[in-house]
Amino acid sequence: MKIIVFSILFMLTSVTACTQEKKDNSPIVPSKTKIINTVPLLTRQNDFVYVDKTSLKPVTNQKFRSATVFTPTGFAVVENEKNEYAVIDENGKTMLDFSASEISLNVINGLTFYKKDIEYEKKMPAWKWDWNILGGGIKKEQTYHKIEIGVLETKQILLHEDIPYLEDNYYLNFVSVDENHIFWNGSLYEIKKDRLHTIDNNIAELLENKRFIKASNASFSMYELNQKKAVHSGLKGTETLSLQFGKETIILKEVNKERYAPEVPKLLADSKTNDIYPFPQYEKVFPKEITKATASQIDFIKKTSLVYSITNSPYFLLGVFNYDHDIWAYDWLYIDTKGNVADSIDTYSFKVLDQLGNMVWPDRKMILPNQFIDKNWKFGKINSYQGMNDLYLIRIEDEKQLRTMGLWNSKTKTWEIKPEYHDISVLDTEKEIYALQKEEDGLYTLYDHKNKKNIGSKAYQSINSDGLVNVKLNSGENMFYYIDIYSGKEYKES
Repeated sequence: MKIIVFSILFMLTSVTACTQEKKDNSPIVPSKTKIINTVPLLTRQNDFVYVDKTSLKPVTNQKFRSATVFTPTGFAVVENEKNEYAVIDENGKTMLDFSASEISLNVINGLTFYKKDIEYEKKMPAWKWDWNILGGGIKKEQTYHKIEIGVLETKQILLHEDIPYLEDNYYLNFVSVDENHIFWNGSLYEIKKDRLHTIDNNIAELLENKRFIKASNASFSMYELNQKKAVHSGLKGTETLSLQFGKETIILKEVNKERYAPEVPKLLADSKTNDIYPFPQYEKVFPKEITKATASQIDFIKKTSLVYSITNSPYFLLGVFNYDHDIWAYDWLYIDTKGNVADSIDTYSFKVLDQLGNMVWPDRKMILPNQFIDKNWKFGKINSYQGMNDLYLIRIEDEKQLRTMGLWNSKTKTWEIKPEYHDISVLDTEKEIYALQKEEDGLYTLYDHKNKKNIGSKAYQSINSDGLVNVKLNSGENMFYYIDIYSGKEYKES
């Protein structure tokens, strides 16, 4: 069996809180996106004007206190001197009027979704006053925020609510199901003439391959897009698994147990067939019988506390979490749909992340085998983002307790970027553009990993993926402006 070992110094959360790596299934619709040749340029007067990115000549005479780059659909958020926000198009036309509400944008399926959000104090009825007995004061107001979410192109409003600041929130986390359907906020929408039309509600979880789970009280049903009849219905959450091995019945209890109950349990049981469908895609039935296993594997299985389905494979992941005073350890076994147990399998394209987005499986020894490491190294968090394939960001602590980060290629078993940096930030996974920070509190430089060369000669306090950089002036103030992360060209007047 395989063992993953973490230093207790680096371990941040229980592995039982893992989730499957989320895929970006958001297709860009070419007819609705544009080639953007306009960028915000910082002037000597510390305001922003939009210019042609090649000639740097202004495209409008408008000036703004702050400005963002344009979305692929041709919209940007700007701020005026009154601290008011608006959305404009490439011609400078106002698409959302200036107001005190902060605005954010997100593009999915060629549509631009906006969110307006403003915080305010709302007067409450007497029975909701906050009485401070010791201080003698009475707080008659409560902090709320007003949220509006909609489609920018058609001005369709999808949500308009006033909610207590600490109780709830809404995000622009729209997900593309296919080019004609979008999932958001528990609902499935069909796109017609750039407007969203609700076709299903009460969706608790969106799955791959156009499947989703609906919840009704404590029961769950699984559906496929455009199919009115459920693929599976009457599913109930469970934390118990029963396995037959010869004449022996193995009962596993508290499987995938979590501190807080998830919206969809990690194991769903069909009450009619007793079939168990495990997280994250619930796409195949866990075997009821072990057909092939060694004595040591059976002993391991009896202690199993985690069972996940490995997507696009016949396997399930079995985990036993152990703890001693200095080391957090996680042991793995695998079982296929026919009940055959294995000590190891191929890694496939499946990744398991913890609540903070750090890699849990494939484990460190699969990614970086022991023969390639210094014996005094301890390992921290491992990260890999959509599109990085065999590349992994790995944190290391040496015998002098110096912590560094490097970029490891698990296929070639080589360091693409040696672990000599305090931080490596991924700006573009496809074109392999990174921001490198050599020392703690040091500056970031741009690096083109695909062509193995530095980009530009400047260094910055921070570099965002959209090109926004932060420079600390001699006065101690911070100055923000944009650069081209692929060439290093700065968009500011000298």
